Amino acid sequence: MNATFKTVVTLCTAALLGSCSPAPKGQQGVVPTPEETSLFTSNDSELDQIYAWARKMALSYAHDGQTDPVGPWYEAALPQREAFCMRDVSHQTIGAEVLGLTAHNKNMMHRFAENISESKDWCTYWEINRYNKPAPADYLNDKEFWYNLNANFDVMQACVKLYEWTGDEDFLNDTTFTHFYAKSTHEYMERWQLQPEQIMDRPPYMNQTEPMDFSNNFHTCRGLPSYVENFRGLTLGVDLLATMQAGWRAYAHMATLKGDTQLAAEALSKADAFRQILDERWWSEENQHYETFWTVEKKYYRGEGVPFILWFDATDRTERIRASVTDILSRPDWNVENLSAFPALLYRLGYYDEALQVLRQLPKEDRSAYPEVSYGVIEGMACGLMGIVPSASSQRITTCARFGMPSLEASLDNVPLLGGSISVKHQGTRSTTLTNRTGRELTWCATFCGALKEISCNGTTYTAVQRTLPSGALISEAEIPLPPGTTLTAKGIE
Repeated sequence: MNATFKTVVTLCTAALLGSCSPAPKGQQGVVPTPEETSLFTSNDSELDQIYAWARKMALSYAHDGQTDPVGPWYEAALPQREAFCMRDVSHQTIGAEVLGLTAHNKNMMHRFAENISESKDWCTYWEINRYNKPAPADYLNDKEFWYNLNANFDVMQACVKLYEWTGDEDFLNDTTFTHFYAKSTHEYMERWQLQPEQIMDRPPYMNQTEPMDFSNNFHTCRGLPSYVENFRGLTLGVDLLATMQAGWRAYAHMATLKGDTQLAAEALSKADAFRQILDERWWSEENQHYETFWTVEKKYYRGEGVPFILWFDATDRTERIRASVTDILSRPDWNVENLSAFPALLYRLGYYDEALQVLRQLPKEDRSAYPEVSYGVIEGMACGLMGIVPSASSQRITTCARFGMPSLEASLDNVPLLGGSISVKHQGTRSTTLTNRTGRELTWCATFCGALKEISCNGTTYTAVQRTLPSGALISEAEIPLPPGTTLTAKGIE
């Protein structure tokens, strides 16, 4: 294990910028040591090897910050830059949480939030290095730097995910974070012409230094309207629309949790406006796919971007989700930045075999050392294969053995979340054992693949509620009380 990581975390204790929400009074969550955190075992030796590879690789990128001015951080950019980038961190956060890098996540997100400024037209630093400086590869001064406009909204949705995973209310209430959210949803939107009524008519270059130098990336890429960086004449990418929808939906969720119903309604209306643009103007009925680029010529083009629509739940139209998965899987040349998100995404949508195939493929990729890959594998296995999803706002924990093969048995022990930890063991697809060490009274949403009539647990039989996933796969679930300090086993009954 990385030597620096050993000194890092006692997860919620002394987490640099505050602490995770405590367990209820009189109860104490049990936080695993770094060596004990999130240990995976199964009866599939290849899966064991994949997880062990990803865990070792991801932790090798983690730094405790004792000698780094930036504080706790992990690498989330091109290797050797000793830096972390907004897009990469926003994708790597949940994999990092599984590995106990809670302090790192909070610190890095805080660094992004604290550097938003009017002099940068309400951007922050796209990439920050270990010295707590903007990475020179992406920044010269406040008028000349690289920036993808998705980033502010990507950070917002990631912060909500972090709250739901940890229960840390600083993501909702800390003034540095709330200032970032407010500026991103107001001044930033106006400065870069991102309002729903204007976004399709925005120019390709805005807020540029004079004179404009078209041979200088710090001029032409200061405000890219997409994560796609090599398509000239782009004024809007479908991924920006999807990310903004997710950011506004996250803002609505935060407002709801804080009791601000008016702001929640306004933010949800804005999110719906972006979803409407996506579904009404970017879907090609003739070709049964979403367009991905909108240019100065007022024309659509095709390229990267479709995975973001699904990653951010930017459409709720089942037939279009299925068509988009088909679109994605028909393309053989995805880079590892995209591929690393596919396991968690495909498992969530019900494409179990396809997700497993990507999981097995990722460690063999030429660029498998890219940090996003190992963190994506960890999330894909913990949240995808094992189906672990916590929710601080509803005090719930969901599990589901998304195996696709009934003979598989797998356990993930000491997963840090909600101020403590849990352990999950799936014995095939019809039996799950869950241990609650969070110190909290939780509701366990015990979920099984397939159409089940009942779910039994601790002598009680629950009527199973069935749902259909976008793939068409059925799942069955029941809500079971899960007191702190208990271990329960739920079984699916056909």
